[in-house]
Amino acid sequence: MSEENVRRAREANDAARRGDWEALAPNLDPHVLARTDPRWPEQHIYGREAVIAFWRGLSESVGTDTRIEEIMDLGDRILVRVCWTMHGEQSGLAGEQGVSIIETYREGRVILIEYFLEHEQALKAVGLEE
Repeated sequence: MSEENVRRAREANDAARRGDWEALAPNLDPHVLARTDPRWPEQHIYGREAVIAFWRGLSESVGTDTRIEEIMDLGDRILVRVCWTMHGEQSGLAGEQGVSIIETYREGRVILIEYFLEHEQALKAVGLEE
């Protein structure tokens, strides 16, 4: 099943890059919880529609240019390392931000998404400290 989760993550990244929010919905449990890095304004986002609205808002603010740099298969979880090239719509500022994401799956759907701005923190969260 974990290989299937890796495939789903790649497809979800492609859909997000296209802004195809409807394609993302079936991969999320209706009661999905997203926990962001403590430095982000939003700390907990609950529910499929709220998570998609969060992603849509991010894309509208800074773009959808993300590329997967690495995916670690952890059974019912995956750890995805992403590089996000951002372009501020209002400010015009551009830059890159690394984000590590732990996704937990149950019955083929994401039930928990955890975001980390430092990859080391994500590794620690899954018990793989460097």
